Amino acid sequence: MPSPLHAFGSTHIKKPYEGRINGHKRKRFKLQTRELPKAPGVYFFYGQNERLLYVGKAKCLRERVRSYFADTSLPRPNKIKRLLVEIERMEVQQVGSELEALLLERRLIAERQPILNRQHKRFDVYPYLLLSDEAFPRLTITRAEPVEGEQDSETRAILREAAEGMKRDSRPLETPRAGEVSGRYLGPFTTPRHAYWALEAVVKLFPLRLCEDKIEVDPNGRGCFYRELGRCSGPCIGQTSREDYQKICDDLVHLLQTGSAPQIEQLKARMDRYAEDWKFEEAQRIKLELEAIDLVAARLRRLERMRQQNNAVIAQPGLATENGPTTALFLVRGGAVRRHLVIGNSPEEWRLGRAVIKEVFEPHEDVAHYTAKTELDEMMIIDRWLRSHGDEPCVVWMGAENKANRQWLSNATRQLRNSMVTGI
Repeated sequence: MPSPLHAFGSTHIKKPYEGRINGHKRKRFKLQTRELPKAPGVYFFYGQNERLLYVGKAKCLRERVRSYFADTSLPRPNKIKRLLVEIERMEVQQVGSELEALLLERRLIAERQPILNRQHKRFDVYPYLLLSDEAFPRLTITRAEPVEGEQDSETRAILREAAEGMKRDSRPLETPRAGEVSGRYLGPFTTPRHAYWALEAVVKLFPLRLCEDKIEVDPNGRGCFYRELGRCSGPCIGQTSREDYQKICDDLVHLLQTGSAPQIEQLKARMDRYAEDWKFEEAQRIKLELEAIDLVAARLRRLERMRQQNNAVIAQPGLATENGPTTALFLVRGGAVRRHLVIGNSPEEWRLGRAVIKEVFEPHEDVAHYTAKTELDEMMIIDRWLRSHGDEPCVVWMGAENKANRQWLSNATRQLRNSMVTGI
């Protein structure tokens, strides 16, 4: 019988890359790095036939790119060895700030699919738990993409005015919002297996219906097989009212978003009773169920936190133009960048920037809780950046939950402009 470790690939040993590095080529690239700017940006490594090998970001382009061609006796990863063997040409694209480099790298990897990049490269449609929009909702697994919503005429007019007045970058970094969909998406999960684990963990605790037929309540009917097993609350035979069934759905969503629900407390109490009666096997089984549910809800809680708390305007240096220095504004709402503006220091451009900020952050009905793959990657990048730089003057929090730090729009734009003028 094969070892379990061997079955899961734990004993697999990677073979070293046997390509030979050309010393003259590496010396040539090392000399070229002296001409690179000491500024943040994105770099590109190309192989034969202009095949894109790798895209990376850097806080300092000269130092980062030079590190690939430095003389060292330390062992290099196979990816770097292959890169040094196959590289024929390199390019750099300078940007205004490290944050812009992070977001630009993510988008370019998704668009151009470099050979040696792994992160942000896979563009699968992640599976979700979908709570259907019905009188008695079903909980299923889906990969379907929702339809993207359209902007109203007023929004388009303001954004068009901002684009004309501020000469926006031709390749914006913002992520489009997902529109209203028929149902509530809970996720995403990285693999279908994780989604099935999540479904199996919660259906034992929340007896939602599993049948696909349209519900017609028949009090004199007969319960299905799942009802006999206690896996369904029996709405089709009138054993659960619509209000009680909706309460079960609300508890399920609350559990996945916060980690707490009345059903969890009942399960913990039952586990304690089993332990007091020395029924340790039953207590252990419930403990494993609780651990599985907590593991399922952990990532969804983080997503919900980012949606609720990460609402801010971030001011970063932009590329200098003929008319002087510029400022890049990243408008983050719901955890992702909704608008990316590049403006100068004139009062007129800041007035237009204020109009766009007002449009993005003014109260409006929230869209369905759906997170696309591209938006999820961006939310993770923004969340890590805000955790490190969120208390700096170049960040103005706009979220309603941060009432103590909330700024009126005029004060927000004034603070951002002052922070960029003073070079903070």
